[in-house]
Amino acid sequence: MAGHGTDSRVRITMLRTLLHGVRTWFPVATFLFVLGLVPPTPLTGQAISGIVVEAGTGIPIQGASVILLNRAGERLDWRLTNVEGRFEFRMSGPGTYRVQAERIGHARVLSDPIPIDRGVTVVYTLEAPIEPVILEGIRVASSRRCEVRPGQGASTATVWEEARKALEATSQTSRLGVYRYVIRRHERELDARGRRVRSEQSQIQRQLLTIPFRSLNVEDLLDRGFVHSGPEGITYYAPDADVLLSDPFLDTHCMRLAEGEDEAAGLIGLSFEPTEDRGVPDISGVLWLDPDDAQLQWLDYRYEFLDVPNSERLGGRIRFHGLPDGGWIVREWYIRMPRLETTLRAGRRVRTRLVGLKEEGGLVLRVTNLRGDLVHEAGADVIDELGLDAVAFLDDRTPLATDEDGRVRITSLMDGNFNSRVFRPAEECDPDKLPRGFGYLGILAGFVLQENGEPAPGAVISVAWPEVTETAGGWITTPRVLTVSRLPDDGFFFVCGVPRGQPVEITVQWNGIESLPERFRLLRTHRLSQKDITIRKDPLRRDR
Repeated sequence: MAGHGTDSRVRITMLRTLLHGVRTWFPVATFLFVLGLVPPTPLTGQAISGIVVEAGTGIPIQGASVILLNRAGERLDWRLTNVEGRFEFRMSGPGTYRVQAERIGHARVLSDPIPIDRGVTVVYTLEAPIEPVILEGIRVASSRRCEVRPGQGASTATVWEEARKALEATSQTSRLGVYRYVIRRHERELDARGRRVRSEQSQIQRQLLTIPFRSLNVEDLLDRGFVHSGPEGITYYAPDADVLLSDPFLDTHCMRLAEGEDEAAGLIGLSFEPTEDRGVPDISGVLWLDPDDAQLQWLDYRYEFLDVPNSERLGGRIRFHGLPDGGWIVREWYIRMPRLETTLRAGRRVRTRLVGLKEEGGLVLRVTNLRGDLVHEAGADVIDELGLDAVAFLDDRTPLATDEDGRVRITSLMDGNFNSRVFRPAEECDPDKLPRGFGYLGILAGFVLQENGEPAPGAVISVAWPEVTETAGGWITTPRVLTVSRLPDDGFFFVCGVPRGQPVEITVQWNGIESLPERFRLLRTHRLSQKDITIRKDPLRRDR
């Protein structure tokens, strides 16, 4: 049976992790870019100084993407308009140019040809349409066929155009300016289905991004695949905006519309998949957009043609976020990679199975510009109306007590669906056994788990300790045992009336197995102490 190891270290442009002989390269900086506008510079030579306004009202538009094109329509440069709607381009030589402005949820506008003589600065005004692009009325059922570069006017092309704008803004603005940011990075061990967190480590990092990260060349990815094998292990690559926008990627992947379910309910999806099996690992995924404002929300992706058990569970998520100035960042991301177990069976047959997932990711907590002005800050997540004197356990099983308003407030929580278990001591335990303040008796709560991290429903848990009492004839030691039977599906348990500050022994019976006793000491200063119990394979004894 193969073991697992972790050897993680952070580089400026890459996060490298060694696990079970698998080396993973994740383009961290690509997903951590922080945006800013290039400060205006004095115009020399020939230039275009312009402003983008709303058609009919003349109101300046902040955060519009403006693209400089040459006579042939090729892209030369890119800008975001400032708070006054202004932009500036400098050209290396005279010629005829055009500027194109676009913003998410609205139609683009293209200027007339603009002749520029040597040493001349042309002032130009672009009037952008006010009418929004509506995705809400698009019928997903009307686009069941997977199309490569869907034609103009098709429903798939309309949705792709809005997704492309956000990806373009994300890609381009990552190359502009310098922002200070605070990042929360995490590493998690998950069960094989990715539903339960076995362990988590995280750290807060404050860095200054000065050199933009460039992803692996898309031609290399498409030629060798998104998963590379080498002498030192296996390298997993995640897609970035540049990859999704590239011509080679668009030529080898088709698109169709998808309808959102569960957490994506109400969203419209643009799914993509490889057009053929080219003999290398590829990716498929879904870009999810809000049909009301055409804003890109997140990308889910997974690996295709990968020779790994349950490979559909491998992949990740990239969540996008628009800043007030019109720029875009990836504010949250994660990638999930396999933990494999290899065994040699009879006949020298090798069996490989997926026993867990390794997840690495991050969340942008705070973004400021060089002047120290706040650009973005992650909000707090609130679990409301739990009631006073309650404790909530999230997926990582960390107990969180409610405040005086009956709420649990969590900061720096990754987006997604989290299961929670709410425990109310005053309702679940006999109040006579739970004196307030720093009384002697307390509550032991937690989860009973199998070795694979899955819960053990129906288990029986016992907590034992010697109780010493004083009598007229001296001191008497009496064994005390508290037992809770038939645990629920999530394996949650609580035992009321356990002494604080004194060692106790915890045992579990489940499916005919009695676990090895586990010693634990409840905190003296807390009314509730948490302890998760894992049922080991080497039992003390089996019931007969």
